[in-house]
This record gives sequence, C-alpha cells and structure tokens, in this order.
Amino acid sequence: MIEQVNITNFRCFKHLEVEDLKRINLLVGENSSGKSAFLESIFISSGSLAPNVVFQMRGLRKMGNQIVVPVDAPSYRGIWEDLFFNFQQEKKISIKASGNPSSDSRSLSIQYVADAGPQELPFGKQSSASGDNSQQQVGGMPQIEFTWKRANFPETKAKPRVSPTGWQFDVSRVDLFPCVWFSPGATETPDENAKRFSELDKTGEASTVLEVLKKEFPFILDLSIDYHAGIPMMFAKVQGKPKKMPVPLVSDGINRLLGIAVALGNFRGGTILIDQLEDGFHHRLLPSIWKSLYLLAKEFNVQLFVSTHSAECIAAMKPILNGNEEDFRLLRATREEVGCTVDSLPGKYLDSALEQNFEVR
Repeated sequence: MIEQVNITNFRCFKHLEVEDLKRINLLVGENSSGKSAFLESIFISSGSLAPNVVFQMRGLRKMGNQIVVPVDAPSYRGIWEDLFFNFQQEKKISIKASGNPSSDSRSLSIQYVADAGPQELPFGKQSSASGDNSQQQVGGMPQIEFTWKRANFPETKAKPRVSPTGWQFDVSRVDLFPCVWFSPGATETPDENAKRFSELDKTGEASTVLEVLKKEFPFILDLSIDYHAGIPMMFAKVQGKPKKMPVPLVSDGINRLLGIAVALGNFRGGTILIDQLEDGFHHRLLPSIWKSLYLLAKEFNVQLFVSTHSAECIAAMKPILNGNEEDFRLLRATREEVGCTVDSLPGKYLDSALEQNFEVR
C-alpha cells in the first residue's frame, strides 16, 4: 500500500508530504482545497502513459478530453501549464507514492527538456504566400517529458510530440500500476463492467459481487452478462420483472456500486479512488456500503482513497470504523495563502470526533 505521498510543483501543491496512509483514507475539505488535485497526483503517477491520463483528468474535471493539436510553442505549453503550480513551467513536477522497503513504490516527474528535435508544423495551414501546404520542420518547439519509475522496473519516458497527423506519444515502455478512479458523471463503460465481472466469474468470485448488491438491494436476484443493442453489459434479474434488465436501467446507484465492487476484485494489490462516495446512494444505505467496501478492500488487498462533502456519509463510517481504527486515516485538505495542504490524522482521531459529533469536514 501507499504509505506516503510527496508532491512538488503539481497543481495547487507547491510542496506536500502526506504520511501514515492506511487501507481506507477519507479525504475531506472545502471546495478548491486540493482534494481533486491530490487524487489526480495518485492517478497520474500510476503508469507510464501519464500524458494520456492528463486528457482523462480533463474529462473528469468537465473540461472535455479532446485537445486541438497546437500550431506553435505557446499553444503547446498552454496544454500542460495547468499541471504546474502557479503555471511555473520552468520548474519540474515531482510525485512519489511510496511505502515500506518492500512496497511497490512509483514516482513521476514532468519537465521540459532541451533535446526536442524538429517537429512538423503547421498541419495543413498555408506555410507560404504561394499557398504551398507542405509541412515545415520547426526546431524551436518545446518538448515536455514524463519520466515514470516503478520499484524493480526500468525507468520509462513518454514524450507527447507534434506530428503531421496530430499527437504522437513516444513511450519507451508501457507499464501500469493497478489504479482506477470513480467520479460522479464519469462512470465505467457497460462493457468494462461486464469484462471485469467476467474475470471474477472465471475464478468463482463473482458471487461476492452479487452478495454485496443483494445485501443493499434485496430485489436483485441474480447478475449475468448479456447483450443490449450489440453491447455486452451487466443484466440483473429483478424480483417481479418478467425478464432481465440492464443494470444501468435498474438504478444509477446500483450500477455505480456494481462498478466499484467489480473494480475492487480486478485491481488486487492496487488503488481505487472514489470521488464523492455518497453520489447516487440513499443515506440509509451508506453504513452498509462502507462496511462492504472495507471488507472487499481487505479481501482483495486494495487501498481506497475516498472523498466526500457529506456529513451523513462520514457519520455512516462509525460502525465499521469502531474497532478497525488502525485501517483508517482522515485526510483534511485546506487552502492556504500559497497553495494547498493536506493534513493526515489517525483513525482514532476520526472515531473520537464522530463519537463527540465534532465537525471533521
């Protein structure tokens, strides 16, 4: 598991060191306090394809994930500038997620390098007064470089370059650490959930997912993989219905819980990021959902980072938190005059705060 995260010059963090992380890490804080940026730091540092992850993060932030290919150096830099603290692109970004000496630590650095080489411009626009549309070799374009290192693996580099056909991601080696992010409005695709359920079904562990859903929603009698409009997806046998239904049509909340549960089973030894856990769930279900997430995380050896703005969601942790305080950590994000910070507080503090009805958000 990740026990410590060190961040330099990334998003709203000039420098951040968060220690003593546990299996379940509850992330709280006001708007614009750095919660999403902290989750992004873990997400982007989970693999060598970090440039692609940047575009995914744009989608999660509702900024769209399609980028117009830049035609000059300023527009190229503009794509990456929001990754850097206060847009200081002359400084290097560094993110390190580490644990004990035997852990699967990994690190990511992002910086501009001088050996970019020539790049092709201007992508079909007229390059001369005569109307010649031929491409020109331009050597003055900047080059950003993503360097990723995982314990016991070779270092990998990724360089997003401009080419005549658009983006070209030069990656020296593709390596990934199991990590997935669940965010409101950005759920997993139906075929992805079906694929993950299928993998669990092959090992006889799909019944674990079914039991989790049946415990929260007793009218769910069975789960299966079927086709809808030619797409494989999860179907549910619903009490009182004459035929099975696609799970997303039964309930958005049920579909979200299903997606999280099958991800826990497929990302063993990995990290699951859940933004706004309460989204889509009735407050009455939250204590049981917290219990299910904790037990699944232990069974599949997964570490959870969960954010919430809901006092009901935090209070719902109390039953499973009590007696398991050593497996929990409270992370409180705060916006300061210069950047943001994240304080790490023990599970016993969180348990005592909930016992005395203290505000922990």
